Amino acid sequence: MSDNHSHRETPGPTALNDAIRTLWVRAGAERRPLTADEQRIYQVLVAAWTDAVQTEQELVA
Repeated sequence: MSDNHSHRETPGPTALNDAIRTLWVRAGAERRPLTADEQRIYQVLVAAWTDAVQTEQELVA
C-alpha cells in the first residue's frame, strides 16, 4: 500500500491566492484587522504561494 500523504498534490498559485484573498475579504467585511491566527495562516499561505510560483516558473523554463 502506498502512503497517500506523500503523494498529495500541493495547491497551485491560483488556489493559494484565492485563500489569501478570502482571509482579507472576511476581515474587510467585518471591518477588522486580521486576528493573530489569521496572520499566521496568511504568512504560511504567502510562503506557500511564493514556492508555488517559483516552482511553476522553473517548470516553464
